[in-house]
Amino acid sequence: MRTTVTEFFAHQLSTDPDIFTRGIEQLEYVTDKKNVLENLFEENQEKVKNILSHLKLTYPTVEELYTEVEKNVQYLDNQIFELLDKPVCTSNEGCANLISSVLALHRDRAGFFLKRKVAEELMRRNPPQNIMKELGYNDVEEMLEREELFEIYAALRFMEDRDWLNNTYIAEYRKLTKDDFESRPIEIRVLEAKKWKRVTDAFLHKKLHPMSHLKELGMIFVVPGEKMRDVLTLYLFGMTSHYLDEVNLYSNYFKYYSEDPSFGEKIVSAIRGDVPAISLSKGDPNKWLVIQRYLFKEDPKDPRLATPHINPEALYHRGSSHTLLKMAKIIPNLDYEIWKHSNYVAVWFPTKDGDQILTNFNLMDNIMSVMNSLHYKDWYNYHFHEALWNKIFMKFFSVEKLETTVVKHLSDGWFDIRKV
Repeated sequence: MRTTVTEFFAHQLSTDPDIFTRGIEQLEYVTDKKNVLENLFEENQEKVKNILSHLKLTYPTVEELYTEVEKNVQYLDNQIFELLDKPVCTSNEGCANLISSVLALHRDRAGFFLKRKVAEELMRRNPPQNIMKELGYNDVEEMLEREELFEIYAALRFMEDRDWLNNTYIAEYRKLTKDDFESRPIEIRVLEAKKWKRVTDAFLHKKLHPMSHLKELGMIFVVPGEKMRDVLTLYLFGMTSHYLDEVNLYSNYFKYYSEDPSFGEKIVSAIRGDVPAISLSKGDPNKWLVIQRYLFKEDPKDPRLATPHINPEALYHRGSSHTLLKMAKIIPNLDYEIWKHSNYVAVWFPTKDGDQILTNFNLMDNIMSVMNSLHYKDWYNYHFHEALWNKIFMKFFSVEKLETTVVKHLSDGWFDIRKV
């Protein structure tokens, strides 16, 4: 039966209240847990009160709230900047120092990745012509001898034709087996901006930020920018932690399926970031989707966003928030109070004109909104949206179940909650 609580969360998730209610009732039946959503509602309301208290606000308008949140994000960024000895990520050294600091806070620094010699052989079979031309090579062997292999791989998707990359290069991954992988440390690279200028330009145009990763190689890379953007230190700190967790999860995924006859296909699916068709859920409240991308960035009205699902991306951002929480425990004056376990928290606040705007306390949504100088009406909500779906799942099951479910069912694109 629909309640004010189910309607509240359904509205936040932009989903049909009746369908959402049936989903919650089925979760209650399967897990034999009652009042889970009601308890989450109460917890979130208490968190909002604590956040407002910390910001010294009582009944703020949206405009007043966003002003204080922006100040808090900027102050936290400055604190991290000072704590890490002012790592200005406009140079290789500055970027490397920042990334190394995050790496030191992580336990899982190794994984199951493609062997270097196999990566080299894949490149010999299908030399990347655009990259070779840009670097002045006619012979792939000469390029492999003189250039850093993983940097070439980082440049592939930004300098080579997309059809060639997917239909020729990555298609070769279908032939990979367990023996082509090995356990080794995660690698972090800072690309030389001048040398890889075309990559830098294409990368920043496409990604809007200077960092990415290669799942199969266990590599995280960053391209130094020409100028320091607002709250960039805090953003890169969070994204480095995010990518470390992401690379680690895909390592577990590769290892889990390494004995599977379709291992190569599963590698290709993961690298492409395949997402399931909405028809897989078939309107069945027992069936949830596994969506491994932020579909909102591609189409804010994608119907899969309103379908019960879990999203590993939000799991990685949860991990990056916990990394900052670790720092806050070590450094008591770090102003992290309002971001403690708040990625899935949101509530409506009034504007000065009397409208109501959903305002969330997801750390990455707020960092990116400040970094891009957005008007409060345009502040991001999509990280919050996915974090809330994950939180609902975790309240009925656990974070450990979420992680294992993603690994087991990522390639399927869906799972049955009765079999979690």
